[in-house]
Amino acid sequence: MPLSETPKHPSKTTTLRVAVLMMPGQVPLDLIGPLQVLECARRLSLDIALSYIGPSAVMPWLGPLTLSGIDPLPESLTPQDLLLIPGQYRSAIDPLIQHECIAWLMANAHAARTLMTVCSGTLLLAQAGLLDQRRCTTHHTLLDQLRQQAPRAKVQKDCIFAEDGRFLTSAGISTGIDTMLHWLTHTCGHSLALAVAREMVLYLRRSGQEPQLGAWLAGRNHVDERIHRVQDAMCAAPANPWRIDQLAEHAAMSERHFRRRFTALTGMAVGHYIKGLRLQRAKSLMTETTWTLAHIAEATGFGDERQLRRHWARDEKVPPSVWRLTHSSSMSEPA
Repeated sequence: MPLSETPKHPSKTTTLRVAVLMMPGQVPLDLIGPLQVLECARRLSLDIALSYIGPSAVMPWLGPLTLSGIDPLPESLTPQDLLLIPGQYRSAIDPLIQHECIAWLMANAHAARTLMTVCSGTLLLAQAGLLDQRRCTTHHTLLDQLRQQAPRAKVQKDCIFAEDGRFLTSAGISTGIDTMLHWLTHTCGHSLALAVAREMVLYLRRSGQEPQLGAWLAGRNHVDERIHRVQDAMCAAPANPWRIDQLAEHAAMSERHFRRRFTALTGMAVGHYIKGLRLQRAKSLMTETTWTLAHIAEATGFGDERQLRRHWARDEKVPPSVWRLTHSSSMSEPA
């Protein structure tokens, strides 16, 4: 089941069950980044039952540091909303332990509603035979290895994470944070994910198909909370017919002061900023859906296809049809 089909607003009585597969040589940020997202969500409102499972109760980690309190791999995994598989340093892999975990995944992967890998964790899914005909990705230095181990997989390059049904695979290191925020958005809604991103001083997550942050973080290098508040509102709903008086009121400023302050802090006029957000949202819909350009234009606030094409021509050298052909990876309707 694709993430776009999962419930977005669990009831307050719902406990999300998340298991983490702990293996020797785990890359620190591959593990801690996604867990920090979950911890922020828990502190804000989310009820999470987090468990750590692995082949050993104590795991060497960083030099003299070790991780303990790891539960044994269960013979039969209880149903989980998410199974997280962080990456490992290749030099730290123990072949016998690796084989044990691969066999365990083959027998228990079905119990996880979503399987999320960070970096080389994708290779475990490949070796378990779980990626046939699936879009997937991993660290750029491991792409050839992934293609060898999963010859029937649709390996994606130049993206920070790939989603295919219940599989979420990411490029590694910091991208585990983006991938977890993506999962949180589709599981619990945009508001919670945005609040977590703000708590982590990220302001907004990166999309899987965009290699850089682009419009979502443009003009964010300032510390004015009032302007950030307005930017959050526009990022959350770029298609809204935002008016200057409405935005100025949201910032608790006069219209004149708001215009000056916004331009001084972000380096761009309000209209230019919102057009950038709408254009990037349009690009996301072009890669993630089969919607017509007219439908996308209406959904992103451009009004009609002619307006979208006009703004598109200012930023892109190729027409939308060509860009879409070279960037599309997922063809499902968004929820």
